[in-house]
Amino acid sequence: MSYTETQTTQAQTTQTRFNGFNTTPETAAIPAPQQAPQQREALDPFQLRYETPRRLPRELREEAMGMSWSLFTATYAPTPTVKFSDITATRENWCYTTYAADVTRTSKTFPPQTEHREVTASGPAHAFSAMLAEEDRYVEILEFHQFEIFEATFTAIKVAHQINERNTAWAVGFGTTSEISIASAMASGAQRIYG
Repeated sequence: MSYTETQTTQAQTTQTRFNGFNTTPETAAIPAPQQAPQQREALDPFQLRYETPRRLPRELREEAMGMSWSLFTATYAPTPTVKFSDITATRENWCYTTYAADVTRTSKTFPPQTEHREVTASGPAHAFSAMLAEEDRYVEILEFHQFEIFEATFTAIKVAHQINERNTAWAVGFGTTSEISIASAMASGAQRIYG
């Protein structure tokens, strides 16, 4: 830190140069704000919540910047009206796996209805997409991001309405396994698209 003092002859006032700013003697005692290596304002809600260098996907990060964690989860992981539970995966052969889940549809006017569904598919996203389609919630995944955080899996997806492709939304999901995380994110994505 360079600290120099100069006298000006015109006004006969002393100016102090501190961290590149000219100050008067009254303000010279006020230290300049210290800059953190990574400003908290530049961190997305996920980084702030879990104190991790892992960042959200760029487009989602730009949308969510400045949100609190509760607003972030309310926006991108809303409580779905069609949700999955008791998810299992049974490997059939080198290519296909049978995914089973209880699909619960909730409504404001009717009691919850639960049905057991099984789909044989090449991956969990395909299987849960098919289960959502059986509930008339057709979604297409445009972007898919998944990583482990502590002892859970985090999934962020950008989904589109299968017919109106301009109707897109980001959604996130958490789960103890990759399949549960994908199912959670897809149910949230369908909720964001269909309401």
